[in-house]
Amino acid sequence: MRGGTLRSAFHDPQPKGFTLIELAVVIAILGVMIALVAPMVGELGEANLKRSARHLTGMIRFLHEESQAKKTVYRLRFDIQDGRYWAEALTQTSDRTAEFLKSTSVIGGEGSLSGQTTFRDVKAGSHLEEPYILFTPDGWVENAIIHLRDGSNRDFSLRVKPLTANTELIEGYVEER
Repeated sequence: MRGGTLRSAFHDPQPKGFTLIELAVVIAILGVMIALVAPMVGELGEANLKRSARHLTGMIRFLHEESQAKKTVYRLRFDIQDGRYWAEALTQTSDRTAEFLKSTSVIGGEGSLSGQTTFRDVKAGSHLEEPYILFTPDGWVENAIIHLRDGSNRDFSLRVKPLTANTELIEGYVEER
């Protein structure tokens, strides 16, 4: 071999790796990004809970208005385990009997809770074993509290006010007054 050719065969003039400083800068940038994003992850659970509360509020207001407009008794049923809810209308099945049948309305159809939001329970009227909220044609809405839990295991209560069907989302597990 001639002078210098052996050395150039083992030494590449263009480096193929990263320096320690470059790696440290990338790790620092990633650390800052994670520090900025991490607090927002907890807010996602609360965002899902608030979305679920808005959808429930919309359904409650719809059934309040619908029961008055159609002069029909409605109820909002809850499946606590599956996180689902739906509207049922009191329907005449024969001359002497009537029963609640699932509503086929697009707006009053079945809904479900968003994300990791779950029902803890629903407190309404004297029918604690069968969770539903009753709506009558005269504008009366059963006083109710819907207890929700977000993905971070924080409890919230959605209070339904009789007569107006307005709702109020309260942080924490609120008992009936």
